[in-house]
Amino acid sequence: MACVYEELVDDYELVAEVLIYGDLSEEEGAKADKAVEAAKATCATKHNYTQGQRDAAGEIGVLASALDYLSEELVFSGVGDDAVDGVLDAYDSFTEEDVGALFNPDWRSDTVFLGEMKAKMLSAGIPDEADLMDIALTILEITAMLEEVSYMFMAQ
Repeated sequence: MACVYEELVDDYELVAEVLIYGDLSEEEGAKADKAVEAAKATCATKHNYTQGQRDAAGEIGVLASALDYLSEELVFSGVGDDAVDGVLDAYDSFTEEDVGALFNPDWRSDTVFLGEMKAKMLSAGIPDEADLMDIALTILEITAMLEEVSYMFMAQ
C-alpha cells in the first residue's frame, strides 16, 4: 500500500507542492504527474495491483508525500516533533462526525468547528500563528483523505 509513497522519495516535495498549492507551472505539474505514474507502474508490476489498487496506491503516495512535506514545514518553522506528532494524535481522537466534517469543502467557514479544531491543535502544541495553524489544519484534512483512500485500497 505504501509502495508508491516509497518510490516517490526523490520527487516527494514536488508532488506535495502540486497537491497543496496547485498553482505551480504546467511543467512542474507534468513532472509530478510523470513521477507518480512511474511509481504506480513500478509498484503495480512489483505487487501485481489491480487497477483500483494501482490508483489508490498513487493517491496514497501523493497524500503521504504531502503529509511529510507539511510536517517538515512545521519543524523547519520551529515547531517541535512532539507538537507535530500531537497533530496526528489529535486526529486519532476525532469522532466520525469530526472526520466527516473535514470532507466538507467549506469546513473552515464553520466557525464553531474551526474553533474546535484550532483548540485541538493548540492543545497539541501548535503555536497560535496563522501560517502554522493553517499547516496543522491542512495536515488534518489530508490525513482524513489518506485514511479514506487507504480503505479504498484494501477494498480493491
